[in-house]
Amino acid sequence: MVIFLAGCSGLNATRNIIPVAESESTILPRSKGLASAKDNICIVVVPIQDAKEMDAFGVVIVNETSHWVSFKKEDFILIQSGEATKAATPSQVKTRMGGTYTPRIPEMLNMDIFDWRPSINERTSRNISKNISEAENDMKISIIGGTKEKFYLYFKTRDDIAPMQLIIPNVQNEATQKRTRFSFKFNIEES
Repeated sequence: MVIFLAGCSGLNATRNIIPVAESESTILPRSKGLASAKDNICIVVVPIQDAKEMDAFGVVIVNETSHWVSFKKEDFILIQSGEATKAATPSQVKTRMGGTYTPRIPEMLNMDIFDWRPSINERTSRNISKNISEAENDMKISIIGGTKEKFYLYFKTRDDIAPMQLIIPNVQNEATQKRTRFSFKFNIEES
């Protein structure tokens, strides 16, 4: 008798997260990401396909306003099979992914962004992506007007292939106090 045991990473080794087009978002075909722009704020979300132990997304937020915008990672929610999951904390990510794991944004993302909205690639960054990715989820993160920042979000992987929706509910313009909500849908494919 042979017994084969596989953890979550074994079950998800052939899972692919595929973007779903909606009226408020644009598919980025080469990187399999989604992009949306509202209230002079652009968000690009791309699944990190090599993060098999967790559902991971690279997020680029572009602040095209002349004011600061802010958010908290704890507000980001992933909904799958009717269950809402908050983003994993940095310590949960380190435990699950290992201390040496480094996420990689798909190489074709810059070309996709250029095709969608060329001015984004020209925006500067304060290069604080590691600080944002490692910040505690309840910490307020601010992005200065006219810049962009990249960071990573991780969620506990569910063992099903139901569609998922990433909701970013509260990107706040610090001058006007207006909150902008973004939503991105993805399907799960097994290969």
